[in-house]
Amino acid sequence: MPAFDYSAYNDSGKLVEGLISADSERHARRLLKDRSLLPASLKEVGQSAKAGARKGREAGVNNFDLSLLLQQQAILIQSGLPLEDALRMTIEQAETDKQRRMVESWRSEIVEGRSFSEALRRSPYKIPESVIAGVGVGEEAGHLDRVLMRLAVDLESSAENRKTVTRALIYPATLISTSIIVVAIMMVWVVPKITAIFVSSNRELPLITRIVIGLSDFTQHYGIYLLLVIVAGALVFIRLMRDPVRKQRWHAIILNMPGLGRWTLMANIADWSRSLGVLLNNGVPALAALKISSAVVNNLHLRSKMELVTESMRRGSSLQKALEENKVGSGFLIHMVGSGEASSELDKMLIRVADYYSLRLANAIEVFLKLINPILIIFMGMIILSVVAAVMLPIMDMNNMV
Repeated sequence: MPAFDYSAYNDSGKLVEGLISADSERHARRLLKDRSLLPASLKEVGQSAKAGARKGREAGVNNFDLSLLLQQQAILIQSGLPLEDALRMTIEQAETDKQRRMVESWRSEIVEGRSFSEALRRSPYKIPESVIAGVGVGEEAGHLDRVLMRLAVDLESSAENRKTVTRALIYPATLISTSIIVVAIMMVWVVPKITAIFVSSNRELPLITRIVIGLSDFTQHYGIYLLLVIVAGALVFIRLMRDPVRKQRWHAIILNMPGLGRWTLMANIADWSRSLGVLLNNGVPALAALKISSAVVNNLHLRSKMELVTESMRRGSSLQKALEENKVGSGFLIHMVGSGEASSELDKMLIRVADYYSLRLANAIEVFLKLINPILIIFMGMIILSVVAAVMLPIMDMNNMV
């Protein structure tokens, strides 16, 4: 049964919004009329979501949201509820409108007789291919609840890895940006007013005062142009990154950066290993699982290597040998994959690899944040101290002259 987004006027003339399930738009309008609501607009959930996707708004899905929804389905199915009833209960308890619309789009496909995996594939929201493949295998094997729970944990772990790297970049970037803004304000409005009296006195000023005055003059005269150059450079960079070839080259540069490159590699290897391990554990064929897992790798340069690994596997190579030939990952990954292939427990070994790299990533980020915090504080203090010294030293000299 399709779902419709509606906005309608109630008896008091207030505009209300919501979702309603109906066989058709005409049926939906009749149901709204029965509720004493006068429809102002009515759109089917799938159509409105697709329109949003075309505009670039609702095409993506937050991994934490998707993980929560899959966990809810797993728990409800384990309790004995049919899938359709589980989805309907999730719709009633959804925390956000986007979650509600997404589950409504799944339920409308299932009511029409399609499988859950097909409903996810036809959804206007972009569901990861690894989730769709895992759900399809779970439906065929008859243990959908266990597969959904495992996929939910996988999504949450992958999202946590990305969040860990993002946190490491946002914290210093925020402090540095704040420092630049504060210094710019001081150079444009505060320093000129204070130092004007020093310049007019025709006295020999200390070196640090002359430097600060020079920076203040530069900021006043050329600051706006510098800001425009930075903004233009950012826009040009974004435009260049639309080209897949340039973007892949940039991602290769990122992998070679000190610190950030190692974090990116660990996060992507952890996501790839966990996805491949979960898919193999759920019974997805090896080549299909490799192809799907390559898509979860965000770094395009590393993804191209993973695709070469898949091609080597298609030609009959072992996964360990394919990883060695394409120089993917560290010796630890290759050793664990070799052990997994030898013991026929590759899926378990890959999940252990993912846990290992996730733990290493979290520890590396924690150490970095502990080190960068005092360094940035000292840096900001030095800047403020320099400005204060530039102002106070001439004042002290004038007092001595008096």
